[in-house]
Amino acid sequence: MKDWQTDLRFKPRGQAIEKLIIEQGGDPNSLYVPINIEGKTYHAINDVNCMAILEYYAFDSQTPQEQAKLNYRSLAKLTLRTFIYERTGYNPSDSLPESWKTFHDRITLNELPSGYFSVFSEIANLVISGIRNGMPFDSSTMPDISVGQAWGKHWSGSNLDEKYGLRRKHLHVFPEDFPQKDPMAWIYPVEALGEFRRWMDDVYVTEKFGAYLTNKAKNGGLNNVNIPALVQAVQPVRLN
Repeated sequence: MKDWQTDLRFKPRGQAIEKLIIEQGGDPNSLYVPINIEGKTYHAINDVNCMAILEYYAFDSQTPQEQAKLNYRSLAKLTLRTFIYERTGYNPSDSLPESWKTFHDRITLNELPSGYFSVFSEIANLVISGIRNGMPFDSSTMPDISVGQAWGKHWSGSNLDEKYGLRRKHLHVFPEDFPQKDPMAWIYPVEALGEFRRWMDDVYVTEKFGAYLTNKAKNGGLNNVNIPALVQAVQPVRLN
């Protein structure tokens, strides 16, 4: 097509392609744009002109090419899909449920210094099981706050600073659309991780999580969530 303006455009094939370009709202005067990549010149053809050329070689030429037909059909499907998405306002990237997006965002926004763990980082299994069983995970339903408050009372009441070393405050970042200000949250020495996990299994999950969900439901935050089934789903698996 590099000789388009001086030769090909005026031949029967070129005139047929030009007609298709005009019918599709394109400009046959600018069939391609020369671009330079790493010292080599290439001819970039826009979408309208490309579809017109493919249509010609797929259906209108004297010897239609099967590969051109396949390429044309693939691009036609993509164009139609894009058209439908634009008209309906549908964005395929939005198909992931909002709770999973929130979980992903909060995980990626927060990193911890070596030697420490956070309540949020350690209750991932609880959050994942909760989301799978219908629990929302958003700016108003954040079980890590409930866990953090209960664990903090246990830490202080059991004098665990003396046993494992001092806990410390560390910035916890929320997604931009959350109303919460980014707070300073407690992080704990990794030496206490085993005790935290035992406490989660033996105390929080078995005794406190159900109460947290029930309170949320009273405030209208857990519509259509089967709380007993959700509590049962997150119970620890114990070996015989």
